[in-house]
Amino acid sequence: MHVFKTLDIRGLSFFSASNKTTKAFKGVTQNGILEIILDKKKNITEAFQQWAKTRGYSIFNRDEDPELIRLFIKKDSK
Repeated sequence: MHVFKTLDIRGLSFFSASNKTTKAFKGVTQNGILEIILDKKKNITEAFQQWAKTRGYSIFNRDEDPELIRLFIKKDSK
């Protein structure tokens, strides 16, 4: 798996994190992958999966450990 960009959004509110993620996606090429690192305690992973789906992106992979979640979102070609 080749990650084109990584964004650590731990500790941010969903609103702030989604704004940063939207801006980061502008720099990701078609078929590129953005890795976002989420704080497991905030419990906003499902919201980000829905966020990606509503924008036409797909969840490529999800990796969890006791403290954080790494969510890999693919920017599909249209």
